[in-house]
Amino acid sequence: MKKSLIALAVLAASGASFAQVTITGQVIAGYKQSSVSGEAGSGNEATKNKLLAGVADSFVGGSGGNATGDSSGLGLDTSTITFAASEDLGGGMKIAASMNIDKVNRKEVQGGDTSLKLTTGIGRFTLQTYRPVDYLSAGVSGVGGAGLDDRVFSARVNRDAVGFDTKLGPVYVGVAMLEAGKSKTSTTTDVGLGVGSAGAAGTTGQRINSYSVTYVGGPLIANLNYLTYDSIGTTDAGYKDVIRTSASYDLGVVKLGGGYSVTTTAAGGTVKDALVAASVPAGSWTFGANYGMGTVEGTTIARSAAGQALIANGTAPAAVSATLNALGINADSLNGTRSGYSLTAGYALSKRTSVTASYVNWLSSPFAATRSTEATLFLSHSF
Repeated sequence: MKKSLIALAVLAASGASFAQVTITGQVIAGYKQSSVSGEAGSGNEATKNKLLAGVADSFVGGSGGNATGDSSGLGLDTSTITFAASEDLGGGMKIAASMNIDKVNRKEVQGGDTSLKLTTGIGRFTLQTYRPVDYLSAGVSGVGGAGLDDRVFSARVNRDAVGFDTKLGPVYVGVAMLEAGKSKTSTTTDVGLGVGSAGAAGTTGQRINSYSVTYVGGPLIANLNYLTYDSIGTTDAGYKDVIRTSASYDLGVVKLGGGYSVTTTAAGGTVKDALVAASVPAGSWTFGANYGMGTVEGTTIARSAAGQALIANGTAPAAVSATLNALGINADSLNGTRSGYSLTAGYALSKRTSVTASYVNWLSSPFAATRSTEATLFLSHSF
C-alpha cells in the first residue's frame, strides 16, 4: 500500500513550496542455509580446478553470493525505502524522480536504484543509476522460481545509464548507453558522476550500447535486446556483444516463460544461456519453478585469464606459462556447461504480507566436486 506525505520546505526569502512525495518500502527477513561445492580432485587436479573455477566465477558467476562450504543463519534479506515524486511540466511533459535507500539495517545504509524520467510528446528520456534484474531468471520471462544469476548466469553489476524509449502501438522501442560499475571481483571504482567511460583498461568499467524492442499484447510479453560492449576494463571482461530474447505467456491457470542469450567475447568464444520457467497460482498460494543452463564454448582466453589469476596470487610472470603447462591448462580449459533449477512456494497472508520458501540447486562451475544448494524461508511485508 502506498502512503503519501506533503513535504513542506519553508524558505525565508520565497515562502513555502509543496511537493507530493510517495513513500514505499519492503522488509524481507528469514532463514537461509547454503552448501557451495569446492573443486573436484586432489593434488594438481584440485589446484587446476580451483584456478579455473576462480576464473569462471569472475567471468560468468557461480557462488550465488555464498561462501564455499556449509553455512546457515537468520537475518535480513531485503530492507528498502523508496521515495517517488512527479511534476507536470505542462505542454505534455512530465518528470518523475525515484530514489531508493537500500540495506537499511543496524550494519549500514546504502544507496539503491535512483532515476529521473522525463516524459515528452515523442517518448521518455531516462537517467538512472541502477542494478538491472537478471535478464533470464528475473526479467520479462521471470515467472518461475528464485533467480539463477551468479549461479548459472552472470552476476549482475551496477550501471549508470541514459536512455530513450517510445511506444508504437503494442511495441516499445528503446535505446540506451550504459557505463558499468565494478564486478564482484574487481577493485575498480563503482558507478558515479565522472566515473565509467574515461580511463585506462583495468581501471574503468565498460561502456555498453543497448537496443531493445518489447511487445506487450494481452497475455503475451516478448523482448529482443542487443548489447555492444567496448571490451575494456575488468567488469564483464572481454565481452564483445550480447543478443538475447525472452517471452512470457499467461494462460490463466499457469504462466510460462523462457529466454535465450548468446554472449560473444572479444576473443571469439561464446557464452550461451537458456531458461524455461513456469508459475502456477492456486488461491493464496503461488508455486514456481525454473531450469537454466549456461555453456561456455570456443574460448581462447583461459590461458591468459588463468595466468593473470596466478600473477595476482603471487606467481612470478616468468613462471606462469610453466605452471599452466604443469597443471594441464589449455586455451579451451574454461569451456564447459553449468546448470541449475529452483523451486518456490509463496503464501499470501494479505496483499502486502507473504511467506515464501525456496530451494535452488546448481552446478557452481564445471570444475566443482558436487552441486551446490540453497534453501530459504522468508517473511515479507511491503508498505
